[in-house]
Amino acid sequence: MRKIRRFDDSRIALFALAALGICFSIIFAASCTPKYPEGLYAEVTTNKGLFVFRIEFEKTPMTAANFVGLAEGTIANAALPPGTPYFNGVKWHRVVPGHVIQCGIPKDGKREDPGYEFPNEIVPGLSHGKLGMVNMANGGPHTNGSEWCVMLGDRSYLDGDYTVWGEVIQGLDIVTSIVQGDEIQTVKIVRIGKAAKAFHPTTESFKKMVEDAWVRVKKEDIERKTQEDTAVAAGWPQAVAGENGLKYIILKEGRGKLLAPGAKIRVAYSGKCLLSGKAFVSTEEEGIPYWGEIPAAFEYEIGKTKVNPGFDASVAAMKKGEKRLVIVPSEQGYGLSGLYTKQRPGEKRFIISPRTMLVYEIEILD
Repeated sequence: MRKIRRFDDSRIALFALAALGICFSIIFAASCTPKYPEGLYAEVTTNKGLFVFRIEFEKTPMTAANFVGLAEGTIANAALPPGTPYFNGVKWHRVVPGHVIQCGIPKDGKREDPGYEFPNEIVPGLSHGKLGMVNMANGGPHTNGSEWCVMLGDRSYLDGDYTVWGEVIQGLDIVTSIVQGDEIQTVKIVRIGKAAKAFHPTTESFKKMVEDAWVRVKKEDIERKTQEDTAVAAGWPQAVAGENGLKYIILKEGRGKLLAPGAKIRVAYSGKCLLSGKAFVSTEEEGIPYWGEIPAAFEYEIGKTKVNPGFDASVAAMKKGEKRLVIVPSEQGYGLSGLYTKQRPGEKRFIISPRTMLVYEIEILD
């Protein structure tokens, strides 16, 4: 008979420990494998499921600091007590199919915003141009707070007016399933890599970013005003100064008296945005501007029809048959809100960005 080799208890124990160690190593290695590439991420758990977006903290550090600080409760705000996660329990309060889903109003907060505003942080290369891009909602330039959106399609016409600061990398099916009233249950910030792990905004660090940004904004405002003044002086040196910053040139004399309030006339205009050069014309729909080369006449009642303050004041100062060029500063045009027309199927949406100086050629028709 063959001899049976027997192992003593100590050798069996050593083999068992070695095997157990290998198992633990495999499990530990698997648990330490990063979920995502190096970067900063938000895991957003909703009642519909989980989606994840990458935060562009190196390109938009101020906006990222605002979101991360609110999400983790590390920056002070007027809505919730210190240390309270800001976005847990918030509702998706605005959902526009094909456009955006929007949230950011805190649940049971003392107010609906964080009690502060911070400037836009526009970065070339970050676009609203596809499903899943994340931006800040605001009520005009540099009025960002806590509300943010996820794009539901190509909304690139928003580029330059709103801060893009993230992109959904997982769970787009969840994003597109969200309806108004759905809820964010939790937001978890995930840091992968040295730079992301060092990104821990505080009230002090965020305030410093915002202060520096306001300095930048004031400089940009001065530069834009200088560009506008230079362009007007070069293009229309003979323009006559009117009220509220308006300037005009009479291109064709009118006849008779000024039209009284309540008078109904037909008006047509062509125009452009001074610095960008974007051209537009009037439409029959209450004179709303749109793409095109040939202006459409529309019915206008003096004192009642509203296009924008500068335009309306100019028409009220014109006579029948008159045609004039009018330069309208942004404050008398579409101001801080800009103009976002209804998008026509298959066409690029027409907008006039906030803070845009306009140049019109207005004619009162027979």
